[in-house]
Amino acid sequence: MTTTTAPQTPAAALAALLDRLEPVNTETLAAHAAAGRVLAEPVRADRDSPAHDVSAMDGYAVRLADFAATQLPIAGEVITGSDPPAMPRAAALRIFTGGCVPAGADAVIRREDVDERPGHIRLRVPADTIRRGQNIRRRGENLTAGATVLDAGNPVHPAAAAALATFGHARPLVHRRVRLAALITGDELLPPTAAPEPWQLRDSNGPALHAMFAHLPWIDWQGAIHVRDALDKLTTAVRDRLASCDALLLTGGVSMGDHDHVPAAVRASGGEVIFHKLPIRPGKPLLAAVGPQGQAILGLPGNPVSVMVTARRFAAAALRQRAGFASADPPRPVVRLVDADDKTIPLWWHRPVRMTAPGEAELVATMGSGDVASTARSDGFIELPPDTAGKGPWPCWPWSVT
Repeated sequence: MTTTTAPQTPAAALAALLDRLEPVNTETLAAHAAAGRVLAEPVRADRDSPAHDVSAMDGYAVRLADFAATQLPIAGEVITGSDPPAMPRAAALRIFTGGCVPAGADAVIRREDVDERPGHIRLRVPADTIRRGQNIRRRGENLTAGATVLDAGNPVHPAAAAALATFGHARPLVHRRVRLAALITGDELLPPTAAPEPWQLRDSNGPALHAMFAHLPWIDWQGAIHVRDALDKLTTAVRDRLASCDALLLTGGVSMGDHDHVPAAVRASGGEVIFHKLPIRPGKPLLAAVGPQGQAILGLPGNPVSVMVTARRFAAAALRQRAGFASADPPRPVVRLVDADDKTIPLWWHRPVRMTAPGEAELVATMGSGDVASTARSDGFIELPPDTAGKGPWPCWPWSVT
């Protein structure tokens, strides 16, 4: 079955693909091993946060009624991490940040606001400036037991890892890593280590896809292999990779040439084409499909810049959808061009840019979708609507995927 679509926006095409993709299944991991993975269930607080009234400062716990005089004896100390002692009458207790405030204490006075003498403190500020609850963080003011700390779909970044530890989630449920493979077509391609003849090319598509995706903690990179431009060989390779992968990227062989066999091979392997060809530059022949077991299949055009742009703009979001992210295609940062020109084309145009300052970028001159040299000097690309030019702001896709 093939879904036919009229020319559409990149966003609409991507949305149609994401709508057909489901997250991979789940596994339970030790919290330290879950770094970078995507939560498959909410993280809830197992107790109030803070779990007790605690001091927000190093200082002294006091009763306000005891400040008829300007000094108080020091009756003891609150040990952080221990049950607090009883609050004495007409005396102060030394306390440190995070220490549990004793019942009956009205405020914590900062060390900076007292003169510390042997055995007692003397106020350095007027007594009437001390307020009830001052420098005390109340039990449950962050959130209460049972409340949601993190929703499913969030990655386990450093702050999330801290929350898992804080609320006792030693073995979180996460989505397993997305098994990703690539097939590189093109009889003219040789390994990067080869010494090609003038009519041959070194393969840059495999290394580019590896650099874009293999390092991600939620990706299980299965490698990129070169396949000859023959329908039977390509169909066999697609079927073999789909049997063991959650997502498959193909480069080249996706246009209208006599040796462009990717569309037929994908269909012969049980793939349902969601769209084929978009009004974009570079990358117009792009194909997206869903495999027989729900795999994401992206047929990327063969020119190296087209591969990088379509992989970043479309494949990255499809992989995030399979990985279980709550937002597969999150909002992009926007940049203004410092050197905008008046060039336009009747297509959605992805133009390489180099960042010059926060929120600002300059265009990188390029000779087209085969110009790897200029693209290597860029930080990413912007997307311009058809027949549009100007400074922007324009959405920007950095080359790095997160």
